[in-house]
Amino acid sequence: QAEDGIRDRSPSRGLGDVYKRQVLAAFNQAIAEHQKEGGIEGRLKRYKNNCKFICDGMKEIGFEQLLPDELQAPIIITFKQPSDPNFNFQKFYNALSDKDFLIYPGKLTVADTFRIGCIGNLNEQDMRDTLTAVKEVISDLKISL
Repeated sequence: QAEDGIRDRSPSRGLGDVYKRQVLAAFNQAIAEHQKEGGIEGRLKRYKNNCKFICDGMKEIGFEQLLPDELQAPIIITFKQPSDPNFNFQKFYNALSDKDFLIYPGKLTVADTFRIGCIGNLNEQDMRDTLTAVKEVISDLKISL
């Protein structure tokens, strides 16, 4: 206790320190996972595999990519919307979302498109499951490709 009768305040570590430790722990875990996967090369290999799997599978279903394979980056793939009158992007999106798969609307003025991402914590089984969901939705919505 101080001479004036007011207690000295001890410095508080507060929640800011807790959050900083959590951020650092998460960052360390991300680095460990990145290294375990083989670093940049390993991650790129998985992304390219995911991209090829989705591109090949969507072509097999009947969708057309906007870009040719040689220009396609292994991050997010843009597909042209089918011309079938039964295709409605919002219904397609909602039906996939109901199955826990999210796609992205196209952002182009040159064509009506939608996009599928293949990066992040996704692997070949996730890509396989995505294609299964797309096939089910195409059938449910009676879309001809």
